[in-house]
Amino acid sequence: MQKELEIIRERRKMWEQRLPDVYDILYQGSMKAKTVAANTLEEVKHSMKIDYFENKNLLSKENER
Repeated sequence: MQKELEIIRERRKMWEQRLPDVYDILYQGSMKAKTVAANTLEEVKHSMKIDYFENKNLLSKENER
């Protein structure tokens, strides 16, 4: 088990020396997650018909009533 942990410890030391790279990786992942979350929220709002400001057809549909 110590042998397996040693590999993990070595990789941790390597990344500890490359903190700017770690922050860059985390930042890029966060930006990607933010985009995916925004798209998901847009789809949910559209499905629930609560996309009042994005759906240009919503007002015309309501005026037709």
